[in-house]
Amino acid sequence: MSGRVLTCSAILDITTDRSVYGRAFLVAAVELGMTFPTPSTALLQAWATVPPEARALLELFLDAPAVIVEDLGASTASRAGVRAHPAHQTGSFDVAAAHAVDVAITRGLPILTAEPGPLRAIDPDVEIEELP
Repeated sequence: MSGRVLTCSAILDITTDRSVYGRAFLVAAVELGMTFPTPSTALLQAWATVPPEARALLELFLDAPAVIVEDLGASTASRAGVRAHPAHQTGSFDVAAAHAVDVAITRGLPILTAEPGPLRAIDPDVEIEELP
């Protein structure tokens, strides 16, 4: 199965037309049958960040069959937390980034993001596809 793990910045790029790349990537990827595992923590950040006028697009995005919401359960929290410990020690810990890295490693998929810094702080080797 192919796809990309989405971060909050990727979700915002897609739902707010911040750039042409996010929405174009989504359309092309859906045509190719890709999936978008999306950490629930990234969705929380997106709902808190997205402008009110873009919330309808965020709801439509979530209804897309390619979007698979990945919940943060106890075992995922444990794995992601242990992996993120060094980032926490340096003061650069981000819960949604830790969750995204865990989903990416578990599923063997790259992460689509406009903000790679928090992800690299957790795992400098995680595969990232960066939006401009």
